[in-house]
Amino acid sequence: MCYVIFKQAEIILCLTVAYFNCSSAAAVHSLHRHCIATQGTCFLKNIQFLMVDDITVYYYKSGSSEDPTVPAWLNHTEGLELWKQVSLNLKFNRHVMDTAVRLTAEHFNHSDDHTYQAHGHCELNPDGTSRSFMSHAYDGTDFVSFDVERKSWVAVVPQAVFYKQRRESDIQDLHRLIAHYESGCINWLKKLLEYSISVRKTKVPEVKLIDRKPVASAIEVTCHVTGFYPREVHVEWLGADELPLTEGVISGEVLPNGDGTYQLRKILTVPEGQGAQSYSCQVTHSSVPENITVSWAPARAHLYGIIPGFLCIALVLMVLAIFVFKKRRAAG
Repeated sequence: MCYVIFKQAEIILCLTVAYFNCSSAAAVHSLHRHCIATQGTCFLKNIQFLMVDDITVYYYKSGSSEDPTVPAWLNHTEGLELWKQVSLNLKFNRHVMDTAVRLTAEHFNHSDDHTYQAHGHCELNPDGTSRSFMSHAYDGTDFVSFDVERKSWVAVVPQAVFYKQRRESDIQDLHRLIAHYESGCINWLKKLLEYSISVRKTKVPEVKLIDRKPVASAIEVTCHVTGFYPREVHVEWLGADELPLTEGVISGEVLPNGDGTYQLRKILTVPEGQGAQSYSCQVTHSSVPENITVSWAPARAHLYGIIPGFLCIALVLMVLAIFVFKKRRAAG
C-alpha cells in the first residue's frame, strides 16, 4: 500500500508538470496544491506539495523529522512572510485531510487502508483573467469538488452528499475556501512568479547528434537536446525537402536534469542505401529567436568512420617503413 501511495504522488507530480508543459506555450501560469492522506497502517499518513508552474515550492511527507525548508529564492523579508502563510495553510490542511479520510472511511464502514486526495489549482492567463478550482478523490475515484463561482460543494457521487453537507455547515470554513480560491490563490501565484524569476531564467538548449549502427541494415541518429529552460520545447527531424518526418522517428519524454533544466532525445532510423541524402534536427525553444538546426548525412557519417581507419593504416605503414629503413642502414 505504501508503494502505491508513493506511485500516486509521483504520478500526480508528473501530471502537474505535464499540464504546465502543455499550457506554457500560451504563457499560462499556474499554482497547484496536492494533498494525500491515508487511513490504515501505511507509514506515510500525509503527503503535500505546492508547485508554481514546474517549480516545487513546498513538499511535505509525514514521518519526516524536519519541516519543509524554505527555498533559497524565498529567503528574504517578503518571501519569508509568504512562506509563513503557505506553511500555516498547508499545516491546517493536514488536519482537514486526516479528518476527511477518517470520516469517509467510517461512512463507508471501511476498515482497510484507504487514500483521500485533494487538488487545488489556480491559473493566470496572459490577458489577466484567472480561474480556480478544487477537487477531491477517495481511493482514486472522483468524490467531491468545490464550485468557486457558486460558492458551494458539489457531490460527484451520491455517497459524497454527507461530506458536502458537513463542509457547507461550517460557515467559517466555507468563507475561508471562497476567499482563497477567489483571490488568495492568485495573489500567491503572482508573488511566487515574482520571487522565483531567478530560477525561471531561460536557458538555451545544447543540441548534439549521435549516430550508431545497431543493425547492418540501418543507422540510428539521436538528436540529444539538453540544458534548456523552460520545459516547453519542440524537436523534429526534417528530410532533404525540409518537411517533418514521422516514419522512423521515435521521441522520448522531456526529462529533468539535476540543475533545473530539461533534456529530450529524438531518434531517427535511417535505412542503408539512402545515398548522400541529408537530414536535419530542428529545435524550437523560447530562449532563441530562431530555430536551432543541426544537419546529418549518411555519407558524411561513413566518411568520418573511414578516415580514422585510413589514418591508422597509414601510420602503421610509416612506422614499418622507418623501421625497415633504419635496419638496412645498420646492416650497410
